[in-house]
Amino acid sequence: MKNEQRKNNSEDLCWGRSPVFSLLEQSPDRCMKVLLSKTVQGQTKARVAELCKNAGVSLQYVEANALDRLVPGENTQGVVAYMAPVKLWSAEELLAELPAPPVPSLLLLCDHIQDPHNLGAIIRSAEAAGASGVLFPKRGGCLPTGTVLKTSAGAALRMPLAMVGNVSQTISLLQDAGYWVIGLTMDAPETLFKSDMPARTALVIGAEGEGLGALAAKSCDELRSIPMQGDTGSLNASVAAALALFEWTRSRKQ
Repeated sequence: MKNEQRKNNSEDLCWGRSPVFSLLEQSPDRCMKVLLSKTVQGQTKARVAELCKNAGVSLQYVEANALDRLVPGENTQGVVAYMAPVKLWSAEELLAELPAPPVPSLLLLCDHIQDPHNLGAIIRSAEAAGASGVLFPKRGGCLPTGTVLKTSAGAALRMPLAMVGNVSQTISLLQDAGYWVIGLTMDAPETLFKSDMPARTALVIGAEGEGLGALAAKSCDELRSIPMQGDTGSLNASVAAALALFEWTRSRKQ
C-alpha cells in the first residue's frame, strides 16, 4: 500500500478516508482544513462533517479534479486534509498558558494574511521581538504550512501559534484577558509612535492589499498608523508587523 502522507508544494497533506478519519480523531490539533469532493455522499460525507465539526476544523467542498491536482496519481477517495507541521493552539489554550497580569505580554493577531511567506516572516519577527504568540483565522487566510515554517527560519516550531474562528470575537476575548488591542491601519490619525504601548498589548495586522477589516478595526481599543513619506502608499504586511512588534519592545527597554 502506498504511503498516504507526503510533502506537496511544501505543504503536508493527508489523503484517503481512513488516514483522514484517524487524523481528525487522534490528532485534531494538527489538522488545519479538510477538502471533501462534492461527489462523496452518504455515510462518508456525514462522518467527515461530524468529525470536522467536533474538532473545530474547517471543511470545504470542492470539485473532484481539485483533489487530483493536489495529489496527482493517488487515490484520494474524495478527501484530503492539510496538516500543520507544528502544534496549533486555540486562543483559549494559549491564554491559559500565559502569565497573568501585570506580567508584560505581547500577542499578534493576523487578520487574514494571504501570503505564507508573509506569515512566516511575521512569526519570525514575533519571536525576535519577544511576543508570546501569534494568532490567525482558520478561514480566509493562509495557514502554517511547510512554507510558513521554512520562511520563519524555524520560529514557527518555537512560537505558540493559535488558530481562531473569528477575528473580531478573538479581539473581545483578548480584551477580556487584559490585553489592550491596537489595530494597524493606514487611515488612523494617530501614529504607531504616539506613545508607549501598554505592557499587555495585542497587535492586529490586516491582510495584504485590503488591510484591516472594518469589523476588526471597530473592535480594537485603538487604531494606529505608520507614518510614511514618498508615493509607496503602504508597507508589506510583515514589515508593518515587525515595526509594531519592535516598537512595543522598545517601550519595554526604556
